[in-house]
Amino acid sequence: MDHFSYQTALTGTVCYRVPQPGLLRIAGEGRLDFVQRQTTNDVRLLAPGRTLLTVLTSPTARILDVWRLLLSPDDEALDAITLPARGSITAQYLARRIFFMDRVTVSDLSAESAQLWISGPTAPHTLRQVGFETLPAPDEVVSLNLPGEPGRLLAQDGALGQGYLALGGQNGLELLVQRLTEAGAATLDPDTVEVLRIEAGIPGPARELTDTYTPLEANLDRAIHGAKGCYTGQEVIARQITYDKIARRLVGLRLDAPVSVGATVLVEERSAGAVTSAAISPRFGPIALAVLRRPHFAPGTPVRVTDAAGEANGIVVTLPFPVTL
Repeated sequence: MDHFSYQTALTGTVCYRVPQPGLLRIAGEGRLDFVQRQTTNDVRLLAPGRTLLTVLTSPTARILDVWRLLLSPDDEALDAITLPARGSITAQYLARRIFFMDRVTVSDLSAESAQLWISGPTAPHTLRQVGFETLPAPDEVVSLNLPGEPGRLLAQDGALGQGYLALGGQNGLELLVQRLTEAGAATLDPDTVEVLRIEAGIPGPARELTDTYTPLEANLDRAIHGAKGCYTGQEVIARQITYDKIARRLVGLRLDAPVSVGATVLVEERSAGAVTSAAISPRFGPIALAVLRRPHFAPGTPVRVTDAAGEANGIVVTLPFPVTL
């Protein structure tokens, strides 16, 4: 982990090129109905200048992908920002879900697009400093005049908490990185991003945002519209909400020693779940994210974490990690 860029993320501006970014374009007359029956949120709430978080779920309500939806630049299609490395996989999955009467097409734009995450307390000032006068509010999107090509800027929660996500082509975002670093922004490496993500309590691809868990178990409550009609996995999620059947939840663990992903979390010497992400934080020491069964996910619950490398003692905390207990 790079300690300079870590500190800059807390006090200044940082940027990070998203690896293997995914972007799909869903077009055709039936695009709204098609996405509506595949994902958890109400697509009818999407409007020009807005974005919408939604989850693509399996029939058993397990997470297949997490999307940030927005209208295409010409407002004639839906663009779905997928999880990293999920673009082509999800495009193939959706192709199998298109029926002959759907009047919808799915195009994978991942290979020709790039994504840049921009965050930190001074990020708005730095973006204005390099020429972006109009910045989006949370869940909004604005157009960008990137060097040599158009782009878009979203404000949303991400791997580093609240910040901005720039969409565009490879060349345009490379020049944007250059402008930002000249204005004092630091670039992040993947290890530092992982520490910051865990501190922020953000579920991550290949960690918590997988088909092992439902959206509610991964704390994606705001991506679910409780009153919308039928969609794949809706019955399972409706039972979790209506009958308070969320049997496990993603939580934070403050620990006295480092642990590894997959380690067993014990409460009163009984297995309560497993570690899904782990790091050594400069601010908090050894920390982890874990999915624990009810009632053990309550804040303040003492835990013992064990694996082949040893054990650690700790406590369940709310997310993001609190500065003081």
